[in-house]
Amino acid sequence: MDLERVLTKLRYDESVSGYSLITNKGEPFLSFSLPEEVIPQIRGTLEVHSKSLRLMNIMTGQGTVVLARIDNNWVLAVLFNPDQSLGMCLQKSKAVVESLEGVDITPPPSITKSEQSQTETESSVSVESHSEIETDLDIDDIPMEEIDVRHGCVVHKSDRYDEAMSMESKLNEEMRFKFSNAAIDTILMVDETRTVQKISETLSKRLEQIIDIVKWCVSKHILTVECPSQQEPGAREIVEVPIFDGEFKKVKKEHKEVIELCTGDLTVQEIADHLKIPYFQVLQSIIPYKGKTVKFVRKDKVVN
Repeated sequence: MDLERVLTKLRYDESVSGYSLITNKGEPFLSFSLPEEVIPQIRGTLEVHSKSLRLMNIMTGQGTVVLARIDNNWVLAVLFNPDQSLGMCLQKSKAVVESLEGVDITPPPSITKSEQSQTETESSVSVESHSEIETDLDIDDIPMEEIDVRHGCVVHKSDRYDEAMSMESKLNEEMRFKFSNAAIDTILMVDETRTVQKISETLSKRLEQIIDIVKWCVSKHILTVECPSQQEPGAREIVEVPIFDGEFKKVKKEHKEVIELCTGDLTVQEIADHLKIPYFQVLQSIIPYKGKTVKFVRKDKVVN
């Protein structure tokens, strides 16, 4: 089973509130609905147990978080609903990791300069090649108006991909300032075969957002795209929409304006846009009811 299928399976599991792939230093990527409040606990646990970690649980105010080692670079963090038993949480997380055996997952962005420096000083040749790379990458941006990115374009890595994946580079800083971690998640999903639409579906991000990120990355020589001469008209984008099926009087006052829009017509992002509030504020209003009176269903949307 490939990574995108595993993430999709987790996303539609009603016992799961959120998940993320976590680096050994506790940096979250490819996240879905994982509250910021649990990240410090995850980071603290990894500081102590990262090297020996295989399968471990953390009790949080949001529910049980299970940390499961995927490979030398990545740990899977899954937040389960508070009413789930510990045994079930551990069993499900173990099954997910087993399904990822043999899957080639892109290594995370490099975090510190000190690690790069230590590697470079081992060989003078590597220092020279590093300098050459920095010089070669001093190239002009491609004007945005010259870039055409559509849903069916296959995304490829380009000359500055490695530079963008270095957390200490100016390019990475500029990219995260403009798009936050959504840009890192996007380029992590580039495997030379995925289309823009497939990346959008896998990350549960709006197609328009992924197109904007890819266009910017193409302009900066981080990515390139290979687009068919004609895009299939009426192509479908698979989106998730929340549906509330419960007693509205039991909904907390601070959640009501969000929950009343969970009718199956709007995505989480569209609810956020309608209410003019942040995406994650909408998620935080939905999470207490997810798997109980709010369910996420898939819906086809025509891509223009």
